[in-house]
Amino acid sequence: MKKSISTKVFHLLFWTVITLIFIYDRRYLILKFQLTEHFVACVLVRMLLLISLVYFHLNVLIPHFYKTGKIIRYVVFLLASLLVYVSLQNLYDIYLYGFVIGDVKSRDFWSAFPYNFITTLWYLALSTALKYGLDRFMSSQKTEVSDNAEDQGEQERRIFLKTGTKQVMTDLDAITHVKGLKDYSIVFTDDEQIIVKGSLKNAGDLLGDKKLVRVHKSYLVALDRIKTVQHNQIIVGSHSIPIGRSYKRDLFEVLELA
Repeated sequence: MKKSISTKVFHLLFWTVITLIFIYDRRYLILKFQLTEHFVACVLVRMLLLISLVYFHLNVLIPHFYKTGKIIRYVVFLLASLLVYVSLQNLYDIYLYGFVIGDVKSRDFWSAFPYNFITTLWYLALSTALKYGLDRFMSSQKTEVSDNAEDQGEQERRIFLKTGTKQVMTDLDAITHVKGLKDYSIVFTDDEQIIVKGSLKNAGDLLGDKKLVRVHKSYLVALDRIKTVQHNQIIVGSHSIPIGRSYKRDLFEVLELA
């Protein structure tokens, strides 16, 4: 939900900035020409045209042509879309005011075309740069969140095991098996053996986040470490762990062995 809200906020920010720049520019031109009568109508229609042009550029031209290396097609369609935009803009100005708003000296359709073409290209470049700048920032934020989540996940996969008077940080994924010895249990990892107080059942409860399976009255084995089953033994690294008769059937069902 937070990601969705953030994306909407950034899109709103993007179009707010573009709209403010556009309105300021239109206001300047209309005041220069002393044509305040149709200001709202002029801005609304031009913004609608500009939004259509920007979305066409960002969602069609760039992903389908520019990013795929079809540069010639990209340029051709970009120029064509700019020509359509400027033509519609000029025709709408003529409809509202009888001439085209643009350069002071150029007021007819064709003479005002170069000025409006260049200013439109500037708007398009500005909106594209701002959009991709915001996208890059959003992407960096998501990456940071993802990295933090991974770090948190790694911390959650580690626990402290009390052995004697010490607390030993233990990676749950490194545990291979546990051996029970009456009131004590030995937790075997890839690198060490940790003696903890408590029965085998207590050790299994303590390591609850680790998927352990009972294979013998004196042994628990990490399910993800069982690679070889030979006769009535499980081979885990250099350790041979016996399979108890009463546990064999349930174990084979878990491992899906016949």
